[in-house]
Amino acid sequence: MINEAGELSTDSYVLTLDELSTLTREGDKPAESLMNVVALIARRFHTDVCSAYLLEPDRANLVLAATLGLRREAIGTLRMALHEGLAGMVAEQVRPVAVEEVRKHPRFKFFGEAGEEGYHSFLGVPLIDCGVLQGVLVVQTVEPRSFSDEEVRMLCDAAAQVAPVVSEARTLDRFIAPAQERLWALARNLWWCWDADTNSLFRDLDPVRWRELKSNPISLLSEIPLEALEQRAAERNLHSRINYAYRRLQEYLKADRTWGATHAGVLRPRPVAYFSAEFGLHQSVPIYSGGLGVLSGDHIKSASDLDIPLIGIGLFYGQGYFRQRLDGNGWQQEDYIQVNVAELPMEPAIGPKGEPVTVQIETRRGTIFAKVWRMKVGRCDLLLLDSNVDGNAGEDRELTSRLYGGDGRVRIRQELLLGVGLSCAAGLGDYAGRAAHERRPQRLRRAGSHPLPHGGRRHQF
Repeated sequence: MINEAGELSTDSYVLTLDELSTLTREGDKPAESLMNVVALIARRFHTDVCSAYLLEPDRANLVLAATLGLRREAIGTLRMALHEGLAGMVAEQVRPVAVEEVRKHPRFKFFGEAGEEGYHSFLGVPLIDCGVLQGVLVVQTVEPRSFSDEEVRMLCDAAAQVAPVVSEARTLDRFIAPAQERLWALARNLWWCWDADTNSLFRDLDPVRWRELKSNPISLLSEIPLEALEQRAAERNLHSRINYAYRRLQEYLKADRTWGATHAGVLRPRPVAYFSAEFGLHQSVPIYSGGLGVLSGDHIKSASDLDIPLIGIGLFYGQGYFRQRLDGNGWQQEDYIQVNVAELPMEPAIGPKGEPVTVQIETRRGTIFAKVWRMKVGRCDLLLLDSNVDGNAGEDRELTSRLYGGDGRVRIRQELLLGVGLSCAAGLGDYAGRAAHERRPQRLRRAGSHPLPHGGRRHQF
């Protein structure tokens, strides 16, 4: 809608209840629902293209699921990694990206099969439902167009309105095979590592590579093409085991007759915040060194099994703990190996406003920033702080690179970031409720720790 001044009226962006009802009218046809979404958004924003990209179960790739303006035959076949193109950038950084002339942007990548050679401007926003990234909503125009802050905000609002529709389509439609989808769902919740049946299921996909990859299901699944996975599952009669393991996980997560529901209900409004420098959950998640980590990992696993409202809080070590070896002279040597985030079952923690959760603390030498990763451990969440972000000095970026690395000052600063940074983060209680959206809204309670310093105090480290 154009107003009297010849400008685009933001009132035209508001989606009415009738329009949202129309989007979901074809409830048993998610592909049609998605087409309704992109057609409505394109019409409201006066753009030549509107497309919806859904995040695949590996959470490392996007697939074109619906479009108005690009080639229809690219739906379901056009895939891109999160490190590719502008749409991938939106998903990777979980923030809006607006570009007036895409060919001048360093992240621009041309996908010829989509037929997008004639489009110049780009605006993409993340699609987030219940605190979980579902995909990316993109609009494009033939003529170069500078999208205003208000237009970006309104597209974010529209994305929030249609996100449940997109989430349902992502769940119900079959852009990928059901077996692959369920295996990835199992791999991205560490419940599998203490469930013997699910553990053996992954092992039986490829016993040799399973051992070579240190029993990492995400690394294993990333290596197996869809066709090969389906063939292997059929040859080894794994389909029934995949379905059974997936069903058991869903029943486990949704169970309401648990010990915690009966005896720990008082903690629901304010779950326990369990702080630890290391968590030993599984060898494929190298953020621990020994006894303390194994104990912390067992605590969070037990809390999950009992359904005790608990959120683990730790640090993400980009190089983990060193690996020991003996050289030719019999001397001990240590090697630090860079951890590949794409091979870990974690994703950026999303706050109540649909933005990645970040924290900051003040020190004598300046502010330290950290992003927050979220890892699912059965029914519990594990939040890990990572200081390797833009805006930090080189010293601070390496603050969380190694477990128990550096001198005493580094250790103190790590403990400061762990103990104060996340506790004093504004809106953390709201995040906790969204992170465990299938349960009640939550706020955090510290367990076994001293009172926190006042948020306004400057810490001299």
